[in-house]
Amino acid sequence: MRELAERAVACEGWRWMAGMRCTHRWMSGIRIMATESGEQSESYVVLPDADGNAVMTLHDCGIMGGFPDAGSAYPFLPDLDDPATLGCLLALVRAAWEPRRGSDSIASTIQVGKKWGVGARGGSETLALIVLPTFDTEAEALVAALEAAP
Repeated sequence: MRELAERAVACEGWRWMAGMRCTHRWMSGIRIMATESGEQSESYVVLPDADGNAVMTLHDCGIMGGFPDAGSAYPFLPDLDDPATLGCLLALVRAAWEPRRGSDSIASTIQVGKKWGVGARGGSETLALIVLPTFDTEAEALVAALEAAP
């Protein structure tokens, strides 16, 4: 999943969203708290600990390198096994594709047999496939759709 996560972060339509879970060289399970635009003005993370969840700044928890700067020597990568992160990735796919398809269009993942794809449907319009259902995981289909965005 590391390679897939790196591909996602490299997409033009990628941005970090509040609620995403990410991994870092020294930690995993970090929940992102960022502005809606993905800006770093509030560099907070939520870390699981023995007493529940701890909210702290990146500096306070001792993580070197900036967030969400993917150019860091130790970049943060999205946890593509996390359901909330997949939901955010779907929102990024929608943001990248829907302006081209019209305001009434909505993108969603589809599963055919054991394969995943991404399609868009608007009103009574039939499903238009963005990415064919040829991927083994929903995450792979979403990253491919984000990579293929116009």
